[in-house]
This record gives sequence, structure tokens and C-alpha cells, in this order.
Amino acid sequence: MMCAMAGDDTTSSVIRGPHPSHHSGPGYAENPIARDFELNDLVIGAAARWLDYVPSEHRHRAAESGKGALETLQEHMHSCREHPLRALWTAHRHLKEPSTPIRVASLVLASEALWWLGYFEDARIAAEAAAEADPKSAQARWRLAVALYRRGRFSDSAKCLDDLLTLVNRFGPAWALRGQVKVWLDPGNRDAGRSDFAAAAKLNSNSGTWVMPYRMERGDFEAKVQEEIGIHNSEVVGSPRVIINVEWLPEESRVENGEDPDRRWHLPPVADSGPSTGPFDPLGGEWAAGTSSHLPLGMTFVFYQRNIENLSEDEETVRKVIRESVAELYDKAGHLDARIADKVPEEPAEAADVPEDEDR
Repeated sequence: MMCAMAGDDTTSSVIRGPHPSHHSGPGYAENPIARDFELNDLVIGAAARWLDYVPSEHRHRAAESGKGALETLQEHMHSCREHPLRALWTAHRHLKEPSTPIRVASLVLASEALWWLGYFEDARIAAEAAAEADPKSAQARWRLAVALYRRGRFSDSAKCLDDLLTLVNRFGPAWALRGQVKVWLDPGNRDAGRSDFAAAAKLNSNSGTWVMPYRMERGDFEAKVQEEIGIHNSEVVGSPRVIINVEWLPEESRVENGEDPDRRWHLPPVADSGPSTGPFDPLGGEWAAGTSSHLPLGMTFVFYQRNIENLSEDEETVRKVIRESVAELYDKAGHLDARIADKVPEEPAEAADVPEDEDR
């Protein structure tokens, strides 16, 4: 194997995965050695779906500006998360261009737009076609690595990241994501991905975007979770008694079916709770409880230790992320009076573009 945001109305009858929380992606820089290629049947079939994803109000050609196609595609890439539907429409219009670099750039942009729209398998198809057409495209390989990671194909994502880092070895997001992948492949190993996290942190030492995760023993982590729950319950009147279990990571099968691999906690669907009337019910998973009236006594939640630790460079930050997660959990379950001031920013590896060519 080679390795809806607010700005657009994403109304569609096609079932898709939940929206991503913090993945992003690069633009495309023309690679002169990209060979000629034809879109295969898989991509052609997927492209027909991509067109169906775009509502009619987003199917319009922008006024001619005299800019080249590659420059236009690059501009859409830089603002894709704000208007993924328009970006997908633009990418689709350029898929049949005679220029191979333009078609590769279209596939990369399509993958980025599809990712933000929650169509992760189609994002993989587009990125894989781009990487096969231009094996030296770091942007295509990055989009493919991110899509594979989001689909729970961690071994394939690791291989893609290995190939990417031979092209751009000073690209911090790839080092950090490879660290996360190694954690997935060996979650019980507290040293998994350590060298990759260290490389990412060193490359980005001034901003602190990526950190060396602080690892804890399971018992110590569970004790801090219970302590924060006790503090929360003492401060928020009417909080019900709940049970929070700790696991390393989400079940891989759930990730393969669309669950975010980076989520910090999970609220299982409430069984036998009567008709679904809460505002979050259609979303399922952590949103399914809707309001506190739907929470049976002893409801069990799950915290994912490794994903919380991945955001934390020290014990104090681990505690802050746990505290924020406890408040968020109660909030999403219907306890709207639960708030917290010192929220921890979530900007893991995937929130940056690929480096410029001179960084290769």
C-alpha cells in the first residue's frame, strides 16, 4: 500500500463519520517529476460520490481571477477547514485537467476537504491516488497518513509516516503523529513513541504545540480521576453518582467504525432509557444521554489515559486535562452548570501544514 465546519452547509443523505476534532492538512506544491497517470475506477466511482456530497448552493464557479489552477487549489487548501464543501467542489472541477500536477493537487485538496466533512474513507481513497501518482509528494503522503490514522489503520499509517519522514525529516507534525501511532500499536508500553514525541517537541520548542507526554501508572491515574470527580461533585449541586473506568485507548473496532482515535472520554449509549428525546440523542456515543434525566444511577463512563497523557507534559497538566474532561463530560451529559476556566488547548500533531520544499 502507498502510503462540517461552520462555513458550509453539509446537508447530505450520505452517512458519514463524526466530525474530526483537530486534524488538518497541507497544501500541495508542484513536483516536476510526477508521472502521467489516469484516475482508476475506484477514484472515478468515489469522485461521483464527492459531487453528490456538495449541495447545489456550493456548486458555482468563482469569478475568473487570472490565477493558475495550482495557485487556486493552494488557496483553497489554506482555507479548507472554513469552507470544505466549496473546496471539494473546486477539487472535483480540476480532476480531469490534462496536467498531472494539477490533478494530483486536486486529489490532495479533495482528501483534505473530505476529511473535514467526515468522509474519512473517501479521504483515504483520494490521498492514496495522489501518493501513487506522485510518490515524492510529501503533501499527498501526509494526507494519506492522517486518513489511515483516522480509519484505525495504524500499521499502514506508520508505514506512510516512515516514508514521509524520509522526504521531510524536519516536519514536526509527522514525528508527533508517528508517536501517537506507536502508542496505539503498543498502548501498555509507557515508552512507546518516546523518541518521536521528543523529535516533534524539539522541532517546535518555541511554541509548545507538541510535548513529551507525561506517563503515569494506571493506579495513580485512576486516583487522580476519582479525586477530580469528588471535587467536581462537591462544587456542582445535583451531580449524580457516576462510575468512571479508565482504559488505555478506545477500542480499535470503534475507531474503524468512525470513532475519533484521539478522544479523551466516552459516554456509552444509555440502554433501556425510554424514548429518545434529548437534543444530543441523534449523535450517539458520548452525546447519547442528552440530559441528566436520562442518566441511570451508576452510569459508567470511560476515560482514555493515553490520549489524556498525550496532551500533557507534566503531572500538573495531566490533572488539568482530567479536570477539564470531567467538567466536559458532565456538561455534555446535561449538567449545563458545570464549567471550567482553565481549559487545556488540544492541538496535537495534525494541526499544521507540511513544510516548504526548502525544509526537505
